[in-house]
Amino acid sequence: MNPTLPVVGELVRRGETVAYFATSRFRAAVEDCGATFVAYPGALELPEEDPGPFDRIITTLDALLNMSSAVLDEQLGQVRELRPALIVHDSFSPWGKFVAERLEIPAAVSVPSILVNQEIVTKYGANPESDAGLTREWFERVDSLCSAFAARYRVAKLAPDQWLQVYGDLNLVYTSRLFQPRAEMFDSERFRFVGASIGRRSSEPPFPFERLGGERLIYISLGTIYGDRDRFFTKCLEALQDGPWKVVMAVGRKFRAAEPIPSNFIIEAYVPQVEILQRAAVFVTHGGMNSVTEALYFNVPLIAVPQGADQFWIAARTAELGAAIVRERDASPGDLRESVERVLGDPRYSRAAARIGESLRRAGGYPKAAGEIIAFQRARCPEW
Repeated sequence: MNPTLPVVGELVRRGETVAYFATSRFRAAVEDCGATFVAYPGALELPEEDPGPFDRIITTLDALLNMSSAVLDEQLGQVRELRPALIVHDSFSPWGKFVAERLEIPAAVSVPSILVNQEIVTKYGANPESDAGLTREWFERVDSLCSAFAARYRVAKLAPDQWLQVYGDLNLVYTSRLFQPRAEMFDSERFRFVGASIGRRSSEPPFPFERLGGERLIYISLGTIYGDRDRFFTKCLEALQDGPWKVVMAVGRKFRAAEPIPSNFIIEAYVPQVEILQRAAVFVTHGGMNSVTEALYFNVPLIAVPQGADQFWIAARTAELGAAIVRERDASPGDLRESVERVLGDPRYSRAAARIGESLRRAGGYPKAAGEIIAFQRARCPEW
């Protein structure tokens, strides 16, 4: 959601009408951009601080099939009544492709992560837990479900792996060609690297900025989906207490730190991340694409501790470019402290982050993305 909201705001500013289909928790954010919010069916509502079925591939495919069925069963007519000139859908939302196909409407794709193909998967590997259960029998069962779905809804069949990352004739990628692994494999006509899409956010959680002093700032967050990792936050407390730095740790709603909290820590459920990153010297993160992109946009090096999904690839690429150290989920407090000290003590990490940050800023951001969408729509539907 985050990279699309500034794009939507820019489209509206340029006179376009946007209807944004999303889950109910994003209503206020969507409406603040000037778009019309449309709620998804209940089947698409997911827990806020839990990856749910998307922690493993074998459950992800079933979830995407069920979600796509819900949208096509309940909302195809709703989209038809809107008479859109263009559908823009997330690369992880295959139902957008299917709706566009059924209504014979051109579609563009919003890609909030790195582009992925088999060569990149082979190069970086994957989360071992995510691959558990990927047997021949599982592939045969899911392939049969994909065939049945295509026949039922009269759409082109996607193979099981294609459901996980759907690309189209125009793909807006919210990173730079520098950051994208093997960027030369993705042609510039279909894949437009628009860099970081960072804009004003309608509502940010309050934060005691007056408590930040002159010490170097360490920021710790596992994002919203993986905010329930109590052991990780406890290890961070042990690793970084009483050090020569200030630590801001965003822990979600569930974590409760043991008292007393170290004096150099500020612990909040949520923080205004962009504001914090502009002050940070290092970011300890799960390696989600939004978090990594926002950090690098502000030239902040990272300690990446991947938790699932594409975070392993993103963390590996950031380290490959020299802007991060990658640690395992079971890293000890000593490992975490050593990593922080190494990044803070070696200017090569911050220089690498600044190099990537420059590429993200130069790529154009949300104004570039909005312009690409409008140009694509007009080329495909000149009568509009």
